[in-house]
Amino acid sequence: MKKSKLFFAAILFALGAQKLSAQDFHFSQYDMVSIYSNPAVTGMYDGKEEDYRVISDYRSQWKSLGIKPYTTAYISYDMHLHKFDEKWGVGGYIIEDHAGEGRFQTLNAMCSGAYNVMNGTKEHWLTVGLQAGIFYKSFDPSSFTYDVQWNDVTGSFDQNVYNEENFARTGMVKFDGNFGVRYGYMPVHKKYHPFASFAISHFTMPNESFTDYKSHLPMKFLLHTACDYDLNENLTLEGRVLYMNQRKAHDLDLGVMAFYKIKGSSLDVVGGVDYRFKDAIIAHIGFRQGESIFRFSYDINTSYLNNYTNGRGAWEFGIVLTGKKNEPLFKPLF
Repeated sequence: MKKSKLFFAAILFALGAQKLSAQDFHFSQYDMVSIYSNPAVTGMYDGKEEDYRVISDYRSQWKSLGIKPYTTAYISYDMHLHKFDEKWGVGGYIIEDHAGEGRFQTLNAMCSGAYNVMNGTKEHWLTVGLQAGIFYKSFDPSSFTYDVQWNDVTGSFDQNVYNEENFARTGMVKFDGNFGVRYGYMPVHKKYHPFASFAISHFTMPNESFTDYKSHLPMKFLLHTACDYDLNENLTLEGRVLYMNQRKAHDLDLGVMAFYKIKGSSLDVVGGVDYRFKDAIIAHIGFRQGESIFRFSYDINTSYLNNYTNGRGAWEFGIVLTGKKNEPLFKPLF
């Protein structure tokens, strides 16, 4: 029964992967991987006093299906350019993704820059950003099994048997580019601070096929809007919406985050929940000191795959470190 369950899970997962083949790397903590979501936030901190920002995120999913888990690792760095009165920001990110069996790997490296269009105001932030870089994709054909390797005697596949397959290439390097714009209203003496951002990824639409058949990476359109509201001096709530579209793949997330200040300390407790339509409920928990954040999230699967995962989707851990030059990275906790 267990083997049958895993067999059908693999079939359903393959069908689901086909349907979602147009999607990029997926992060539940999309607000943490900020310059990956939108280049317009590169080195832009909405009037806050930070000089630089380092972000790291790691995600693992689908291990509950009995297959090799899909993992995604992310790291980025961005900073102000003080020489230009903080109107320019520069940075970059690297993402490495391993997609289960076949040792399918994607490595994406992008340089990122942003410009603050609004001059001389700390309340209104209108920024635009541009990214350029490369992605490298590869797979290992020897890690698959083929019909000619089936052994009727043992009732299993024998990978020592020649697979009779010839692959012209198993790796590629392509140029890629992204664009974004963001507006934020950050009044000092108001309780609310809304923003909205829009980004277009892969406007170069590179050919990502390993064969002679052309398959262009479709553009991804992302809209992210949120507003935080200070209920009192200790508690802030943030409502947020994320919508992404890439070819026929749609993704809509609705969520709320809460930030509660621990009395007598420099720490905030962070907690929240998101709902990704027809896919997952995402729970978040963590801590914040200033603008530095440590957060863990877990996806509770609600799609048809729940019959095989029992709700176990993905876990993700993200870190955002911000700081000022010539100052210690962390303040005393108490």
